[in-house]
Amino acid sequence: MCGYKKIKIEYIMMAVAFASVVWSIFAGFRISRFQWLFVMGSVIWFLGMCRLLDQNKRNIVVMVVICIIYCMLAHRQLINGFQIINNKMAEALNQSMDLGFYYYISVTLEHSRRDSVLAVLFFVLVAGIVLGILRCRPLTLFLTTGLMEMAVLMIAPYGISAAFFLFLGSWIVYFSIRKGKKGFAAGLYIMFLAAAVPLFFYDQTNVPTDTMIKRNILIQIREWTQGKGYLAVGGIGNGKLRSVGEVSPKGEKLFLVYAPENADLYLKGFVSGRYKDGEWTKEKKNNLVYGGEMAQELPYLFPDLSMKDFAVYQKGYIQTPKDIAFSEKREIKIHYQKMQESFLLIPYFSDASRINGNAAGDSVIERNTADTEYTTSYYQIKNNKNLLDISQRFDVMSVLKNAGELEKNYVRSMQEYGTYVQQNYLEIPEEIKKTIKQLSCHVNKENSILYNIEEIQKFLKNNYQYTYRPGLTGQDKDPVNEFLTERKRGFCTQFASAAVFLFREAGIPARYVEGYKIRADQWRLGKAQVTDYEAHAWTEIYIEHIGWIPVEVTGRDTGESVYKHVEQEEKQRNAIVPNKKQFVTNVKKIFQMIPIVIILAVIFAFIKLLQKKRKWNQMTNKEKVLFYEKQLEKYAENGAKSRNNSNSMTSEIIEKARYSNKDITRHELNLVKRHLDLLKRKNGNVTKILTKLK
Repeated sequence: MCGYKKIKIEYIMMAVAFASVVWSIFAGFRISRFQWLFVMGSVIWFLGMCRLLDQNKRNIVVMVVICIIYCMLAHRQLINGFQIINNKMAEALNQSMDLGFYYYISVTLEHSRRDSVLAVLFFVLVAGIVLGILRCRPLTLFLTTGLMEMAVLMIAPYGISAAFFLFLGSWIVYFSIRKGKKGFAAGLYIMFLAAAVPLFFYDQTNVPTDTMIKRNILIQIREWTQGKGYLAVGGIGNGKLRSVGEVSPKGEKLFLVYAPENADLYLKGFVSGRYKDGEWTKEKKNNLVYGGEMAQELPYLFPDLSMKDFAVYQKGYIQTPKDIAFSEKREIKIHYQKMQESFLLIPYFSDASRINGNAAGDSVIERNTADTEYTTSYYQIKNNKNLLDISQRFDVMSVLKNAGELEKNYVRSMQEYGTYVQQNYLEIPEEIKKTIKQLSCHVNKENSILYNIEEIQKFLKNNYQYTYRPGLTGQDKDPVNEFLTERKRGFCTQFASAAVFLFREAGIPARYVEGYKIRADQWRLGKAQVTDYEAHAWTEIYIEHIGWIPVEVTGRDTGESVYKHVEQEEKQRNAIVPNKKQFVTNVKKIFQMIPIVIILAVIFAFIKLLQKKRKWNQMTNKEKVLFYEKQLEKYAENGAKSRNNSNSMTSEIIEKARYSNKDITRHELNLVKRHLDLLKRKNGNVTKILTKLK
C-alpha cells in the first residue's frame, strides 16, 4: 500500500519521468504544436491518477469503464486518428533518414485533426491508468517507461534530446530518495539538468539523426511491415521502381569482361519502353525482322558498312580524330562468375547474331543455355556529339542512288524500323505528361537533340538529389510522378525513368535500360572485374538511321568509392548543426513556461493545503495534542526546557493525551494551542533582537 508521505517527492519524480517520455515523442519527431500542453498535462494527469487511486481503489474501475465507453463511442475516430499518427511518424522517418516507410494505411482526412487529438487523449488516458496502477511497483513502472523511452530513442529521428536526460535523472533520483540519500539525489539531479540544458538550447548540437544501430533496427522493423523486397543489394532490378526503395551493394563479384578497352563501356541487359502501373514491363514480342535483319543486329551494321561515309560536310571541311564517332571493331568476352541475370549483357553496336540466346522483341536477348561465357564483336561509341552530327548530315538519297545493295537494304530497313520506333517509344502517361508541362525543363521538338540532352541532364542535376535510399512510393502514387514533383530524390532508376519521359516530351524516342557501366579506371590489361557496385540504369535514345545510343542522366558514376561518397554526403546532410536562432526560440519557450509553472505550483500548494486540512480534520483531539507537543519541542532549546517553560496545565494535558484513556476536550486542545502560539511569538521576538544586536 502506498503511504501518504511518498506523494511529496516520489510521485513527483514518477510524474516527471512520464512527462519526459511524452516530451521525447514530441522532440524526437520535431512536433512543436501543443508540445508543452501535453507535457504539463501529463504531469497533472499522472499525479491526479495517483491521488484518486490512493483515496479509493475502486476509482480504477470507474476509469476503466470510462475508457471502454470512450472506445465504444469513438472507435472509428480513434482508429483513424492512430492511423494518421502512424503515417505522420512514417513521413518524419522518410524525411530525416530516407528509410522508405511507405504509407500503407489509408486514412480519412476529413476530420484528421479531430481524430488525431482524440487518439492522443485516449493514449494519455490509458497510459495514465496503467502507470497509476503501477505507482506502487516502482521497478515495474521503471521498466515500462524505460521501454517506452527506448522505443522513442530507436524510432524517432531526433530521439537523443534533453528529455532523455530528464527521464534518466528522474528515475535515479527516485530510487536514491527511496534509500534515504536525499543529498546525493539532489546532486545527481543537478548534474542531469546540467546535461539537459545544452541539448535543449542548442537543439541536439552535432548529434546525427542517422546512426548504424538506429538504421539497422528500423530496417528490421520495415522488413517486418513491408517485406524484404524493399532492399536491393545490386544487380539488375528489371524495371521494378515501385517495390525497391533502397540499394545497398556488397561488392560481390559478378562477372569478368575481356576487351581492349580504356574507356567507359555500357553493357545493357534489361531494356523496356513500356511503362505500366509504376514499373517498366518485360516486353515479350516476336523477333522483329527488317530487310532480313533482326532489330538487335541493325545498329551493328551502321559502322560495319561504314555508313558514316555518307555524311555530307561543307566544302573544305577537314575531318580530325575528334570527329570519329566509333572505334575500330573489337572483340569482347563476358565470363559469368555468378549467374543471376535472365538477360544476356551486350554492348551497344554489337553483333547480336554471334550471341547464343533468344531475341525478345527489338531490345533484349534472353539466356537459353547454361553457358558461363560468350564472345562477340562490337564498335565502341567514341563521341555521342559526333554521332548526332553524322545523323544530321546523313544523305539518304545519296545512299539509295550511289551505294551498294547492302547499304541500300540497310537504309530501307532502318527507315521501316524508325517508323516502328516512332509508333512505340513516344508514349507518355497522362499524369506524367501534365507534370512535365509544369516543370522548368525547357525541352521541345524545335530544339536540336544535343540541346535537349544537355537541358535534361542539367535540369535533373540541379533540381534532384541522388541518394541510394529514396524509399518506396506512397500508396496510389506513381513512382516517376512522385519523384518529379514531391520526393525529388532517388538513385539511377528514378533519374533514368524520368529522363525517358522528358526525352519523349521533346519528340525523341527513348527507352529505360538497366545493366552495368564499366568505368575507364577498371580496365587492367584488357580485363575488368565487375561487381554489384557497377549495376546501373540509364536512358537510351533513338537516332534516326543509326540506332539506340546511351545517355547518362544521373550525374553520378558507378563504383564502391562513389557509393561511399554519397553515403558520407547524406550523413553530413543529416547531421544537426548549431542554430543561433534556436537559442532565442528556446529562451522564449522558457518565458512562456514560467506562468504555467507558477500556476501549477499554486495548484499543487493548494492541493497540499487541502490535504493537510483534511488530515487534520480526521485526527482526534489526542492526536492533535501530541502533534502540538512536537511543535513545542521544536520551538524550545530542548525537550526538557520545553517542559519546564510550559505551564503546569499544558503539561497535564499532554500527559493525559499520552498516557490516559480519557478523551481530550476542545477546551484543553485550545489551551495547548494557545501556549504554542505564545512560544512561537516569544521565539520570533528573541530572533529579531539578536539580529539587531549583530
